[in-house]
Amino acid sequence: MAFRVTVLGSGTILPSCERRATSLLVESGEHSLLFDCGPGTLDALEENGFSFRKLRVVFFTHFHPDHSLGIGHLLAAINVDPASRYEGKLAFYGPRGLVDLVSKWNALYRSTAPKWDFLELHEIDAATVPLSDGTTVRAAIARHGDVSALSYRVDHRGKSIVYTGDTSHTETLVELARGASLFISECCFPDSRAVEGHLTPSAVGRIAAAAAVRHAILVHMYPVFDEENPLVEVRKHYHGPVEIGYDGLEFDLE
Repeated sequence: MAFRVTVLGSGTILPSCERRATSLLVESGEHSLLFDCGPGTLDALEENGFSFRKLRVVFFTHFHPDHSLGIGHLLAAINVDPASRYEGKLAFYGPRGLVDLVSKWNALYRSTAPKWDFLELHEIDAATVPLSDGTTVRAAIARHGDVSALSYRVDHRGKSIVYTGDTSHTETLVELARGASLFISECCFPDSRAVEGHLTPSAVGRIAAAAAVRHAILVHMYPVFDEENPLVEVRKHYHGPVEIGYDGLEFDLE
């Protein structure tokens, strides 16, 4: 059974021909799980050979535009596409504020309000979401300024993927990532330009080392890294395999 992740977007809210806003597709057994849905996510799905019509579960780390602007696109596309009228539900999971955000989307753009009963909304904090086929998704509280935010871990038959979302260094994240097969971490700014609520390369390295993750991938990088290699600082602390993520990168844990 498949257990793989595709980096749909490895960038930020800044427009780029090479990096869309960060989002991930995790295929775990019979499940296709989307993590974050920023601008361009549906186009990225299509470019990677995956239709939005197959989505059944979306997990949001938080609701800044680069992680959530695709909500309106997704809901409107389902509403107007007859092929999307599938049996069952589309479930959104996210931190506090999810219900309010979707309600405001629907008030602003009536075309996003579901035309039939296909949408379920689940606000969670530190929680475990058991799915079928041996897949479990665990959420942990992240620290991202004054907004509610989550990091996630997907476990499937002895393998695991951790996605930090946007966060500062926390011991909670270290525990969530403990022994993870794949650690996908935001790395927005270099150590010389650290920003509260985000991880620098050295912070990523310290977390990866403390959690003894098996492989690390950096995403959510601002253009400042076009002139500076983040791997140098990461490797001062973490000596396992680490690479810079890019749009379309696929990692198969099977």
